Amino acid sequence: MKRILFSLWLLATAVVTLVGCAKELSSEGPGFGGTATGTLLDSSGNCKQIVINGQYKEMQALTDSNYVLVSANYSSQGKYAVFTDTVNGIWFRDSGFAFVQGANTIKLKGYGQAILPGTFTYEVKFGNSTCTFNITTTGSVNNGSRTNDYLPITPNGYIDYGLSPAFPNTAGGFIPQFRSTISNGLLSRTYLGVPRDYTRYTTNTNDQLLLRKDGTGKYYQYGTPEFDYLYIYDSIVDNKRIEFIYLDESKNPGQFYETDSLYVGADINGTLQFGWAKLRITTISKGRQMSLLGTLYTDIITVRRDLYLKLDGSPNYIPLNLQSEHSYAKGIGLVDQRVFESTATGITIQSITIKGWNGL
Repeated sequence: MKRILFSLWLLATAVVTLVGCAKELSSEGPGFGGTATGTLLDSSGNCKQIVINGQYKEMQALTDSNYVLVSANYSSQGKYAVFTDTVNGIWFRDSGFAFVQGANTIKLKGYGQAILPGTFTYEVKFGNSTCTFNITTTGSVNNGSRTNDYLPITPNGYIDYGLSPAFPNTAGGFIPQFRSTISNGLLSRTYLGVPRDYTRYTTNTNDQLLLRKDGTGKYYQYGTPEFDYLYIYDSIVDNKRIEFIYLDESKNPGQFYETDSLYVGADINGTLQFGWAKLRITTISKGRQMSLLGTLYTDIITVRRDLYLKLDGSPNYIPLNLQSEHSYAKGIGLVDQRVFESTATGITIQSITIKGWNGL
């Protein structure tokens, strides 16, 4: 920061002005000399909120719009310097003078330019406290991914997702986020007598998705006709699975298709009833952009899944009262899933949103 010289009367005026809009300075502090002390932690020892501003692009120099807001609590006034480490070619810092004690927000300006796409973790330090935050860098092509379609298959690549609301944990508590990682090797499964090899996305919550692509813009899932990472039916008879197209690049908005059916059990009004379940998948939009948790993703296809069930003894399939919208970004895959009531209000029941990624 630029150094400013104060005359005695100007300094006194500045102090009076600051005191008028902030808490009173402690008479026990070191005055205006020395180094400010404080912390980035709250009274419970947890890091306070950190707000990230701006878009971060591969090989693009940061500008004034790239900065981070951190919350600090000064215990004494004086000079301060708050900074991060340098990761992926960029860093953040600010220095200045803390005139008053108590809570304050520090704006850390970004410097440098990102070298690689992906999500990277930064440490910010003040006093004896250290907190972390993530920055996701995207690219101009395929959102920065090495994959030129909607299903990355590079082993050990991963996507981090946030959950709203958090999933309940069988061991107690809640799961606010999870990581889905591309496993090494392919997993073979047979459907209708035809063996297929699938890329396996496994999560740290003991879940998985089995996916494949045919190179013509069609993407297949071996699983159940429900939502991703969120299951509706109470029983899958004989633990069977079907293969279905979950995304078809050739479909235009408004076009739809239906999957094969699977025999399932569902708790309806307290009674387990059985029938045949399937999906209707409708393309909603193509080529859109979405800002998700502050990161802008491009070239997105969004589809809607409608659940249909034909109970034993019934001649017709009926739509269930839940739908979902799945958004897939080129080079990344699933970036957002929103499950909502299929009513006029469309109340969101569950959302799964990308928080970061790497190695795709």
